[in-house]
Amino acid sequence: MILEEINKPLMQLGLQMTQEGKLVKVPVATTISEIERRTRSLVNELQKRHIHEDALKCCKEEYLQENYFHAVFEAAKSLSEKVREKIGIQDDGTRLFDQALAVNNPKLAMNALQTSSQRNAQNGLKEILNGVTRISFLHRQLDECTVVHQYNK
Repeated sequence: MILEEINKPLMQLGLQMTQEGKLVKVPVATTISEIERRTRSLVNELQKRHIHEDALKCCKEEYLQENYFHAVFEAAKSLSEKVREKIGIQDDGTRLFDQALAVNNPKLAMNALQTSSQRNAQNGLKEILNGVTRISFLHRQLDECTVVHQYNK
């Protein structure tokens, strides 16, 4: 791919060109093997892993910069944006997902919501989306947990 060839010398300077033709700062590549590793086609690699195109679109630049923390953060934010685009509501976080995916009077439904299993699946999706947007909160909660040692009697 042409972009990979362009990026090889740029990486030695701590730069990389995105698909949009924008130069971004990246860690300087110091060896040929590092350059080869970093210029392999990211899209092909992620497609092999069946990464959804919307997730790839929102965090590709962060992946190219090997900034995985921000790649995950951008991917999580894109879930809210996708829901907002679908239903036209500008809320965020749990309020957005609770309103969009409520079992009673939903704005989005993943199924017919007729059976208990279907309602549970809808509620599960809502709760997972809420959890993703509250990763930091969840870490704090886990920090407060204590290990319970169970002994055999």
